[in-house]
Amino acid sequence: MTRPQADVRRIRRHWHVLCERIGNRYAGTPREQAAADYVEGEFKALGLAEVRQFRFEFPGWDFSRCGLRIGRGRKMRRVSTAVPMEYSVGTRRGGARGSVVYLQGGSKVDLDRDLRGKVGLLIGSLALGDPATKQRIVESGMTALIAVDSRIPFDWKVPIGAAPQWTLGYDVPTCCVPYMEAVRIVRDLPQSAHYDVKTRAFPAASQVVVGEVAGTEHANQVVMVSGHHDCVRGNVGADDNASGVVATMELARLFSRRRPKRTIRFVSFGVEERLSVGAYLYMRSLPAREAGKIVLACNLDSVASHVGQDVVTVTGSPALERLVRRHWERRRHPVRIDRAVTPYSDHFPFNIAGAPSLWLSRPSMTSSGYWTLHSEHDNLDNVCPNVLARTVDSVYAALSEVATASRLPFPRKISPALAAEVRRLAKSAYHHPWSAKRFDYERFK
Repeated sequence: MTRPQADVRRIRRHWHVLCERIGNRYAGTPREQAAADYVEGEFKALGLAEVRQFRFEFPGWDFSRCGLRIGRGRKMRRVSTAVPMEYSVGTRRGGARGSVVYLQGGSKVDLDRDLRGKVGLLIGSLALGDPATKQRIVESGMTALIAVDSRIPFDWKVPIGAAPQWTLGYDVPTCCVPYMEAVRIVRDLPQSAHYDVKTRAFPAASQVVVGEVAGTEHANQVVMVSGHHDCVRGNVGADDNASGVVATMELARLFSRRRPKRTIRFVSFGVEERLSVGAYLYMRSLPAREAGKIVLACNLDSVASHVGQDVVTVTGSPALERLVRRHWERRRHPVRIDRAVTPYSDHFPFNIAGAPSLWLSRPSMTSSGYWTLHSEHDNLDNVCPNVLARTVDSVYAALSEVATASRLPFPRKISPALAAEVRRLAKSAYHHPWSAKRFDYERFK
C-alpha cells in the first residue's frame, strides 16, 4: 500500500461539527446521539460495509442542586467550583454537615480513625475505584466526602467521573473541588463544611457506531480502530475525545480506498467516560468466536494537544512493540512507547477478551497528565489539526502492514506479565458486573 496523507481540512470540518455544531456530548443525551449519527453518516458516505449503530441502556445520572460551603462558625463561604461526583447519592433534607478532616490519599492509615459525623477531604479520586477504600469510607460514618482529581493541579472546575459499579453500595454524598481549592481548605483547617445536593438515577440509552472495510483474504481477522464520541459535562471534549473520533473517521477514509487482506473495523463508542461502558457492552455482546477474531484493538484517546508528547501504550507482545517502533522511527515521529496495561479507555475490554492493543494518547504535562482534562479548556483552541494529522499518518502506516501482511506480524496474545495485570485490573479497578442485556437501575436510587 502507498501511504496517503491525512486531510487537515477534513479534520477541521469533523472537529467543527462535533464540538461547535453539536457541542457537549454528555452520555445519554440527544447531543451524544447526534454525534453518533454524524459518525454513522460519514461511514456510509465512505462506502464502508456493515455500517450500523448498536444501542444499549446504561444507568443514567444527573443532579439538580449542588451547594458546598466551607468556613468557621457563621463565616461560611460558598465554593462555586464544587460539583457532585458522577453517581453520587443525594443528601438528606438540610444537607450534610461536619468538621473537615484531611484524608490525604485515602490509605488504610488515613481512614483508620474516628470519622463519624465528619466531612472527609480525599486527594486522588481514582481511589474510589478500589473496593477496599470504598468500603472503608462507607463504614467510617462520614456524613459526606470532598474528593479531588489529583491529575489536574489547577483552580478551575473539574467534574469527577465514576463508573456506575464503583458506587454500588456507596451511600456517602460526594462532591469534587479543584486541586487549588483543596489546598485552601487544608491550609485553613480547622474548618467545617455544609454540603447539599439533589441527584437522580434513571435508565438512559447510548450507542456504538460500527463500519468495516472487509478483508480480501483473512476476513476473519479483524483490526479494530476506535475512539469515543461522548464527553464529560461542561465542555465540548475537543481532545477528550473528539480527537480520537476524528482520527478514526480519517483513518476510515484512508482505508476505504484500499483492499486490505484483513478486515478493518472502525468503531465510535458511547459512555467511555463512565469507564468504557459502551466498549465493554459491545465486547460482551459479541459471541466468543467473534471476539476471538479481533487480532488488534487500536484505540485513540486525547491525541491532539498543541503541547504534549505522543505515547503509544502497547499491551501485547515484543513483536507488536517492535512494529510500532519501526513505523514511528521511519516517519521520524517522536514517540514514547510503553509496554503496560491501563483500564481507563476503550481498548481494555478487548484486552480482557485476549486481544492485544495499542492505546494512543498525547499527555500535555510532564507528569503524563492533561492540563485541559475534563475542564472548559478542552476546546478547539487547545487542539492542533497538524498534530492529529501526523498521528493519523503514523497509525495508517503501521496498520497498513498489519492489514496487508501474508501472516500476522505479531502473535494474537498478550505477554504473560501483562496478561496477569489485565486479569488483576479487570477484578479490581474495572470489575464491570453487567451483562449485555440489562442493568439493575434500582441499585442506583
